[in-house]
Amino acid sequence: MSDFLIAIPLLMLTAFAHGAFGFGFPLFSTPLLNLGIDIRTAILMTLVPTVVINTVSVLSEKEWKEAIRQFWLIPLFTIIGSYCGTQILFAFDPDLSRILLALMVIGYLLSDHIRGVEKERIVPLWGLALFGFIIGVSAGVVNVFAPLIIIFALETKMKPELMVTTFNISFLTSKSGQIAGFVSQGAFHGPALFFSLWMLPLIIISLWIGIRLRKRLDMDAYKKLLRIVLWVVAIMLIGQSSLAMLL
Repeated sequence: MSDFLIAIPLLMLTAFAHGAFGFGFPLFSTPLLNLGIDIRTAILMTLVPTVVINTVSVLSEKEWKEAIRQFWLIPLFTIIGSYCGTQILFAFDPDLSRILLALMVIGYLLSDHIRGVEKERIVPLWGLALFGFIIGVSAGVVNVFAPLIIIFALETKMKPELMVTTFNISFLTSKSGQIAGFVSQGAFHGPALFFSLWMLPLIIISLWIGIRLRKRLDMDAYKKLLRIVLWVVAIMLIGQSSLAMLL
């Protein structure tokens, strides 16, 4: 019960952050929840809200049709990848998954220092499919793939608007693979799932407030604060997991 009480403000805060930035609900919520909840429960708790949030985000963006036209293979293959990733999640030691999640968060935080290419690169269809599968596996295992899609965008000179839209579409499609994976493991049920359904109205309200305040926020200061929080969370996740594996 105490885990769920802690999860209420965390899910509302991260939904607000998603509304303000246009992306990031699982990126922020999964590591924060994983500090006190095992990663499988944290992912299950965010599955349905992520579907709703990313659907709203995609439909509110003007570039979604263009993103699908150019990069449709990426979201398509995230379905297969996320199903495979979910099978890996259930086979992994939860402490090892927690370390992988922390490393993905650190990868996102360090991605600002990666320099992109000068000219646009055309990725072959097989490359888009492979990339979609890889980020799908990442979504299935740790519920995060932001660093990978940022690196892809930098290396291909992808428009920022298309990057955010493709990111949201791909995360949305990856949820179907994750849900199928949880169902195949007999794990798509229980208090965490019902809690996430109960939380949906509060999460949607928080998302809406974030969207409404997007232009009024001091985004630079807000981003710096979130980055500090993510650094602290990543270090704590690594510390917790390392200690648990040593004992």
